[in-house]
Amino acid sequence: MIKISHMAKLAQTTRRTLIFYDQKNIFKPAFKNRLGYRYYDYDQLYNLLFILELRSLNIPLNKIKQINNKSKLFPMNTLINIQNKIDKKINHLVRVQKIINKKINTENIKNNKIFYKPMVQKMGKEIFWCSKQSVNCTKKEVAQLFSEFYKQLKPLTLINANKSGFLTNLSLNNPNSYSNASFRIIKETNINHQQNSEIIPVIPKKSNRYVTIHVENNISGIHKGLIKLKHFCQKNNLKTSNYLWQINDDNPLIKTGASKYGWLEFNIVNN
Repeated sequence: MIKISHMAKLAQTTRRTLIFYDQKNIFKPAFKNRLGYRYYDYDQLYNLLFILELRSLNIPLNKIKQINNKSKLFPMNTLINIQNKIDKKINHLVRVQKIINKKINTENIKNNKIFYKPMVQKMGKEIFWCSKQSVNCTKKEVAQLFSEFYKQLKPLTLINANKSGFLTNLSLNNPNSYSNASFRIIKETNINHQQNSEIIPVIPKKSNRYVTIHVENNISGIHKGLIKLKHFCQKNNLKTSNYLWQINDDNPLIKTGASKYGWLEFNIVNN
């Protein structure tokens, strides 16, 4: 068993909240000793998190108590209304997040659209659909992956303004291995398409600092950019992840699923 302070820390709430919930008979400790000290089981954490989530949606305590006690008097339509409220809140936050991310990235591009000049940029979180991982890295395989990937998405996904490109398994310490590195085709998710499409794997591009460079989207241009990024990171003592985000600069795609110009981006893993 754990003390009330430990349970509060695990649930990222306060000791006072747990005492209040106990007094209101909403969430009670597993054991209370003769001195009044409260103790909880680890398994109670999940129920507590559920209660806290309901409270974050401004659900009244009396309704939370009925839900938690599985009261037969609690109407099902109220639960459905709560679920709809959750869905609306999630969708609203996702839309706001996408607008902010696009604004950040658009301003970064406008201000820094210079070829072959390494820079560090702060980027917001983005979510991408992704294809299966490549094996042979030939033009034939790229075309096959591209075809299979976009067939899974809804019509017009290919021509919309969302970002697309590749996520390549590559260490910046070894840029010469780029031509043979395995990769996935990626496409920034669209809320409407994401809700209506088949189940497609997604991968997050987390909010963080990235070392980036704007290049010509061909083998020689990408290799030149990787070398410059490598020297830039060595000079500035920057350590990066072993995943290269290759983001197309704009539509249209003209060769092997890439636009004429693009961005090479590595997540910085040290501060």
